[in-house]
Amino acid sequence: MLAPTRLLRRASLALKGEVPTETEYAQLEAAGDEAAQRAFVATFVDHTLQDPTFYRTLFETARDWFNIPPAAPTADAPEYGLQQQRAVVQCPADTPKAGAWRYFRGDDKACQGQRPDGTPADERSIESWWAPGATTVLVGFAASVSATGQGSVNGNPVTITCLTAGPDGTCGCGPNAVRCHADVGSYAGWENYVPYNPQGQRRLVAEEPARLFAHIGWHDRPMTDLILGAYSVGPTRLQAAYVMQGLFGGATSLLDDDSWWRPSRFSSAPVDPEHSAGDPLAWREYSVPDRLPFLLAERDYRYDPRTQTAAMKGIPAAGMLTSLGFLNAYPRERVRGARALETLACEVLSPPQGQTFNEYRRDPGTEGPCQHCHRRLDPAAIHFKRYAKKNYGFEGFGAAYLMPGIGSVWHWPAHWRQGTYPYEGDPFSHWNRWYSPDTLLTPVTEAQAQANPEAVFIDFLPPEHTLLGQTSDGTVGPLGFAKMILASGSFDRCVVRHLHAQVMGRDIDPTREAGYLDDQVGRFIASGRKVRPYVKALTQSDLFQRGR
Repeated sequence: MLAPTRLLRRASLALKGEVPTETEYAQLEAAGDEAAQRAFVATFVDHTLQDPTFYRTLFETARDWFNIPPAAPTADAPEYGLQQQRAVVQCPADTPKAGAWRYFRGDDKACQGQRPDGTPADERSIESWWAPGATTVLVGFAASVSATGQGSVNGNPVTITCLTAGPDGTCGCGPNAVRCHADVGSYAGWENYVPYNPQGQRRLVAEEPARLFAHIGWHDRPMTDLILGAYSVGPTRLQAAYVMQGLFGGATSLLDDDSWWRPSRFSSAPVDPEHSAGDPLAWREYSVPDRLPFLLAERDYRYDPRTQTAAMKGIPAAGMLTSLGFLNAYPRERVRGARALETLACEVLSPPQGQTFNEYRRDPGTEGPCQHCHRRLDPAAIHFKRYAKKNYGFEGFGAAYLMPGIGSVWHWPAHWRQGTYPYEGDPFSHWNRWYSPDTLLTPVTEAQAQANPEAVFIDFLPPEHTLLGQTSDGTVGPLGFAKMILASGSFDRCVVRHLHAQVMGRDIDPTREAGYLDDQVGRFIASGRKVRPYVKALTQSDLFQRGR
């Protein structure tokens, strides 16, 4: 058995990620005999599990485990796109409109109180989403409330509807400036782009899955919420990204919803232990469907594009699997499927050796050497089809994120399948190349694809195929994938292995220690799949107390 001092050290490293303090060692020594000192260590564990440092340990564990990179730029930095809001900056102190906010580009005379043609510029005082309770002054096109504006297509002026086009051209920022972002950096876009800014949206989006893991553990929720839940966590600036995606999908009712930015509306939401309730910077719990209605609250939504012609309502929210950080970090469905299998089911996708395969022609899931992985990968990837990026971001605005076949906006004329203008670029070129009928990734017939081109976006696993030995219940999207990795037992085993590695200092080998792994999974499930009870049980185990 470890001496009490070494046991305290091991418990502190496992739960706090640091050695005990001199005060804690002194308290241990003052506790009395060995039995009293061991009782002190048990009390230390109980106290630490309720300490904010344990939340931080959970977050850092998940951040390393998930290893989700920031959304990549698709043009010159800081053009990463996800923000989908137009940057506004304050007029300098030596201008007539000092302190007012104007568009960073395309409205250079606004701070002088003029339009580009020299006529008086619009001005409006509002309560903005980034400064609740205060008055924000918009000037120039940013202040416009006109129903229509002037935009451009290929350099040619066109009339646009501001309600659906957003802050494009001469259209304004909208109610409470929801469609814009106040940028206080030296150059618009950088404060949200740089990964070293802890409040930058690009970093917040990448951290959301790990924060959700820590939130679930801290608030004693079942860990299945990580992939099955319809809620997530995020500060106001992060939630803005979900609202903007909903607006661009046509959910214009979000313009009048202040529940995501007005503190009085979210003051009762559970938060992380490092912030107080009602703090806009807190990692607070929120309903994903409330922010992005095309991520549904329904848990069993089914839609078969082979037989249904009405527009799809959306895909069910599925915890981290439908987080914008996960979807944007991996821009293709097969990469999403691979990472989801590796991260959440602990699958190992390694190339074959010394095997002979049939000739590859058009389907990597059933032909050629690639099928060794793709016959497992494609049944997962099929669930991640309905999200793709188009164009590039420009100072936080300009990129479009398509959810094909969903709602009233994300539909195109049938000739998009021919790849001709204006559908010759991504994501259409990718869809046309890889969403081929009669393949494992796209199990529809050529006739079905001809009758309804959107049938190629089928995103549930038909009953003739399985994933990890499981048959789909027909639930579409990432939630359908989540249900199968949970039913297979892979998710529970994977979570247990990572928690075990954090506390015990080593992984469990599923081949040589199958019985031990099964026993640990049983303990985890018996604890309600909650982190604290399972972690405490590990610290009380004979192996932990023997340093093994």
